Amino acid sequence: MRLLIHGLQSSGASTFTYFLAERPDCLALVDILNFYAAPYLDTSLDQVAKCTVTTAFPFALHAERFRPDRTILLLRDPRDNYVSLRAKPYRNHSGLMDEKFALIERLFLGRGSFDAVIAYEDFVDRKPVVIETVNRLGWPVSDDFYRFERTQTDMVAALWRHVPGLFRDFELSFGNCDPRGLRPGRRAKPREPEVEVRLEGLCPSLLDFYRTREAAGA
Repeated sequence: MRLLIHGLQSSGASTFTYFLAERPDCLALVDILNFYAAPYLDTSLDQVAKCTVTTAFPFALHAERFRPDRTILLLRDPRDNYVSLRAKPYRNHSGLMDEKFALIERLFLGRGSFDAVIAYEDFVDRKPVVIETVNRLGWPVSDDFYRFERTQTDMVAALWRHVPGLFRDFELSFGNCDPRGLRPGRRAKPREPEVEVRLEGLCPSLLDFYRTREAAGA
């Protein structure tokens, strides 16, 4: 099975993919850098990969190359995502930052084209719906994966054993994933009125979705 994750930079999608890659029998591209399109891994082993939202490589191109059996759209509250990404040096790489937030709005509106949609906040809070959703897709996961016992070194070694040619043409990355970051208190950034105003113009539907979640205590 090939599982492809799509999300904004600084959305937590790399950490989520790292979690999924805790399966010892799979290959993982935890963070496809924004200046690459997803590669095709010519092996029958199960594979999981994460690609970011950019103006350079549309999701359709990533999917065409990686050939996923299932896809997941990973969302994060755009207010938190915006404040986090704003501080990153790569915020305007492969598309301006604001352009990427406009793109996630379109992806959110068309989320029915993905096999599943998962909120980063639910993942960090370890809500059962995350594991239930992924298992329904046919990618077996369990609470034990939150221990993050399979290391980045293990994942790179598996790629080297099974697809050594990848290392000639592709640069591996694990993004900013950090298992120690799976703490509910880490997920929220201070609210900034000017950010909310900007996001009302860039991704109003996604913002409204998260405002509704917040009002419901989710």
